[in-house]
Amino acid sequence: MFSALGLTTMRGCVIGWVISAVLLVVGLVFTFTPNPAVGIVLFALGVLGIVLVTLAVLRVRRGRVR
Repeated sequence: MFSALGLTTMRGCVIGWVISAVLLVVGLVFTFTPNPAVGIVLFALGVLGIVLVTLAVLRVRRGRVR
């Protein structure tokens, strides 16, 4: 799963963190609109991305990447 997402190198993990951070910020901004459902979904995707990338970084640092 990590290799399909490009999270097998530290560079890929940093890119994943940046994308997740952008999703978090955009989701937070859209949460304060009249229809906050889109913002909540984007924010949740950002949080899920941060967790996934953090797990991938731990695998990369441990050397268990295939």
